[in-house]
Amino acid sequence: MLGPPPIPLQAPQSSRRRTALIVIGVTLGSLVLLVGAGFLFVFTARDFEPDAAQKDSILTVDHAADFSWIDPSTGTEEWECEKYLDGSIQISYLYSDKLISLNCTVTVERKSSDVLASYLAEWSALKLGNRLSGVDVGLEEANHVFSWGDQSKFAFQVIENERSGFAFITRKDKKIYFVNAWGLNLEDADEIAALLKPKLELFAAEPYLR
Repeated sequence: MLGPPPIPLQAPQSSRRRTALIVIGVTLGSLVLLVGAGFLFVFTARDFEPDAAQKDSILTVDHAADFSWIDPSTGTEEWECEKYLDGSIQISYLYSDKLISLNCTVTVERKSSDVLASYLAEWSALKLGNRLSGVDVGLEEANHVFSWGDQSKFAFQVIENERSGFAFITRKDKKIYFVNAWGLNLEDADEIAALLKPKLELFAAEPYLR
């Protein structure tokens, strides 16, 4: 099986941080304003320790191991949890080994307008990351396979005409749940639902903002 695209050394990195820095870099016409606002927002983020309920809602390798052959001892797990000036938070988890990469991110916003923007930015960051990976990755959208929440997208990630992973994003109220998975060998709709639904139900019930 083909392995996942190369994982950036800094991963997992907050998609909010990535998006802010990308915007700062490419929007040259507004560079001065964006540098001031973006750096203030990104670099005043505070780390926090998620509680047990918050961690339980995240799709981790231990849960995925019930659906795919994985030896968690062969890889590494990383958590990055940040709270921002506006009170929003992001919890990001990454497991990776030589053949498997599993990233799950929860973003919780204060405003409805912000959650819509973050939803679009997260999926755009996925596409950008695939383009920058050095591997020709295609997204085969398959929303009929799995959908959930107020708005969602599901896609298989394809390398050389082979489905090698999947990505899923959903928003529920002012919360976003994002999964970027490689190497789990899951294509059946029932198996994917069995993998994702228990965690999404915990996600829906968890307020996150204390």
